[in-house]
Amino acid sequence: MGSGQSVRSVAAELQIPLSTAYYHARSVCLKHPVLNLKALQEKELGYLLGVYVGDGSLIRHKARGEYMLKIAFDRSKDADIIEFVAAMFRKAGKQVTRTNWRSVTFLRIWSKPLYDFIQTYVLSLPTITSNRHMKILLRTEKWNIEFAIGFLGGLIDSDGHVMRTKSGGHFGAGVTTSSTSLRDQLQNLCSSLGLTTTIRIDKRGTPNVRPRYMIYITSDSMRKICSEIPSIKHQRLHGGPGRT
Repeated sequence: MGSGQSVRSVAAELQIPLSTAYYHARSVCLKHPVLNLKALQEKELGYLLGVYVGDGSLIRHKARGEYMLKIAFDRSKDADIIEFVAAMFRKAGKQVTRTNWRSVTFLRIWSKPLYDFIQTYVLSLPTITSNRHMKILLRTEKWNIEFAIGFLGGLIDSDGHVMRTKSGGHFGAGVTTSSTSLRDQLQNLCSSLGLTTTIRIDKRGTPNVRPRYMIYITSDSMRKICSEIPSIKHQRLHGGPGRT
């Protein structure tokens, strides 16, 4: 391995797994940072899981020995959320890679511990009618309150919205999904937290072909967790980051 060469380029040149290249180059290169999930609180772990369920995907490249989480955000509207997520990963000792494409910013995090963590809580199944995967939450009855509230915050930030009042405050919050299983699981999870929800049909899609559902957390229920939920979209309406 020559000076200035990256381990990734050497692995590609020799056509060997990236993990193998790191093993043989361990004495001549900087140590590849390992994500320390124990550095994060339960609410932060739940938040990251919610972000993945909302608009993330897991990618495994067996030949290169790579495990990656990719998350998509609105480039102009979600700059504060992007920084919030990046700071969380920095806290755990991991840098994120940012790529801009049109109106989207993609965050990529290479980490097998993160990959394994997500698979412990979410089952991802391919669908026949779409190139997207159906995500099924696992063992939600064993989630503690902090983790569950963090999950809702991450889901709202990635695939939901908080309804603003004319005075600048907020009403309830909504999350949209075309998955009936996720719809029902979210409603049950909210119920276990003492939160009231209603289900609405999102008419912006094609309801006759593939209806989209909005799980709406009522205003009273949002007020119950107002000081607890780690959601940037919620904080914006309380003078937090990103408020205009």
